[in-house]
Amino acid sequence: MENKYTNLREVTPREMACAVAACPSIYEATIDGREVYLAMGKKIKPSNVGLEKKVGKGEALVEVPRDLIDNKGK
Repeated sequence: MENKYTNLREVTPREMACAVAACPSIYEATIDGREVYLAMGKKIKPSNVGLEKKVGKGEALVEVPRDLIDNKGK
């Protein structure tokens, strides 16, 4: 699969960063001229929280600590 994302930069808050995998993290990137965030977190079944009709095909619901987004890049 070809990587179409460019300008990838981790913006995980320093106090939440870890040296190994399996940590929630957040990245900034560009795809097709659009600036986006890429978030890693615990995958959640939409039906477990009543959002099964909100998560579309090809999408995933992830849980991340609130501080990950509120304090990104700090």
